[in-house]
Amino acid sequence: MELRKPQDLFSLSSGDTITKRNLFDLIQFSKVESSPYWAGSEFVIGNTPQQGINWIGNLPAVKAVTIKTRPGSYKEDGWSDDKKTIYHYSFKARNSKVSYKEKANEVLIKQPQHLYPVFLFTESKESWYFEGAFSVSEIEDTYVVLHRGASSIAELTSDQDEAQYQEGERRYVTHLMAERSKDVVSAIKNTSVWLCEICKIDFNERYGVHYIEAHHKVPISTYSSKHSIKPQDLALLCPNCHKAVHVYMKRNSLEYDEIKDMLAEKG
Repeated sequence: MELRKPQDLFSLSSGDTITKRNLFDLIQFSKVESSPYWAGSEFVIGNTPQQGINWIGNLPAVKAVTIKTRPGSYKEDGWSDDKKTIYHYSFKARNSKVSYKEKANEVLIKQPQHLYPVFLFTESKESWYFEGAFSVSEIEDTYVVLHRGASSIAELTSDQDEAQYQEGERRYVTHLMAERSKDVVSAIKNTSVWLCEICKIDFNERYGVHYIEAHHKVPISTYSSKHSIKPQDLALLCPNCHKAVHVYMKRNSLEYDEIKDMLAEKG
């Protein structure tokens, strides 16, 4: 398959192969208005073609991230299961030090917040083999864990509670799934009526299933230091309103209370 515009990346199917020359040119010349690969400023692909991590658009409006990798090139890189559903990918490092503010690392760290796809390519002789679309399910000190096909953290956790991000002065975040704020989520669920804060739906009454999701009103990835989560930092939402809140956060950079009022009016 030949890629002619950045948008073509979204049409790839697992197993497609792209020549290295084609992907190089797409990344390089998506930045040049006179180029046939140009598709507008919102589809410019950031970073150089030689780098393993590239991204379409700019935060918070990134449309997708591409990763080109050679399994085994770095200690942590490679598949962690025989079915090829989980891939470990190392952060970009300089002199063996990882900066979480580096744009190439930042677009991976913020993927769970903005939910854009991560397109994974592995090397196949003179081509890149498209493995499929992935999401970030865990973030370690030196690498991220990519999970095939999942579009959000909610799909990766058994109880679908929103993941807790823990930030520190030198450690950005670890174990999105393993270190969720279970205690505070349990506290708010145990002391609050399970009604969606926006649409007021009672999930149990409507569907016969006792269910609600917890949403961080302020994304913890925006905190500059360690932060303790309190029940008042969370909102209980139905799945539809929870998804809508994340979409508006991504597209419009609105705060939770603004989105809540807007969606309540629509309802």
